[in-house]
Amino acid sequence: MAGGLFLLPRLAAGAPALALPLGVAGLFAALPLLVVRISGRFTQAAQAFAVAFLFISLVESTEGAVGFALLFGLWALLGGEVMVRRKSVIVGCAAGFAALAVEALATVFSEGTAPIEATLRSPQVQTAFDQWAAQAPMGPAEAKTAIEQVRSGIVALYPSLTVISAGAMVAFNAIALGRFVSFRQSPSYPVGELRMLRWPLALVAGFVLSGAMLLAPGLDLVAWNGLVITMFLFLLQGLSVLSFGLARLFSSELMRTFFLVASLLGPWAIFLCLLGLFDQWIDFRSRFQSSDAPAAPTNQNLQ
Repeated sequence: MAGGLFLLPRLAAGAPALALPLGVAGLFAALPLLVVRISGRFTQAAQAFAVAFLFISLVESTEGAVGFALLFGLWALLGGEVMVRRKSVIVGCAAGFAALAVEALATVFSEGTAPIEATLRSPQVQTAFDQWAAQAPMGPAEAKTAIEQVRSGIVALYPSLTVISAGAMVAFNAIALGRFVSFRQSPSYPVGELRMLRWPLALVAGFVLSGAMLLAPGLDLVAWNGLVITMFLFLLQGLSVLSFGLARLFSSELMRTFFLVASLLGPWAIFLCLLGLFDQWIDFRSRFQSSDAPAAPTNQNLQ
């Protein structure tokens, strides 16, 4: 199953209308390995990884199988092991995210910005830029300057964008794994753990330090990349706070999902980042819980 999910985005070339759902499905290629690990032993998860690796090698290529191992396999095995030992989906996925982020940054430092520059100069991206320039209320010269500024900004933020991509991938699998654990009703894992995500206070220190480095000459690129990564992590905490509040307002899973997806559109994502940041001091969820009225005593308690 892990190998099949990994290969699904390859089918988008023959079915362009299904490119988005196939691409999203491919992001969950680590989920079967995580499920096998928390349901059994590490050797069983390692065997599942080996079978997926062999399957991708036979169907596609050895290079594709190596890509699966780097993008999904290694962090899933590590994260699953930490998850089982610590009995926490958040801690396990955080360990997996750390491993995948190190892989991403190592690739950036070894290959440089050449891959992203080649992508930004590709015909597909250039066509998208041309379409935007044709619709933008500006002259050709101004549009060309704006496009080059966008390219330069993306290249400058390439390290943080790779880390965010890794974080988003792990977050998708964490959400699905949280639902799996909740469905199993395992007493070993906290109920609704993902709704209680709260980063250590050290992340605030990292955010403040990144902002302070903007004042230091020559460190602006490091500062901006640090700000982007920390704000992304605060976005996840803001989503957790919002999910906690929505669970108290709506019993419908569909309504909660709708509001969560809508909150990521437009400027609302910035407010979620700020919500996660201020939650470090205010701790909104504890205030919500403390505002609950105490339960009325029952006859049994009175006796």
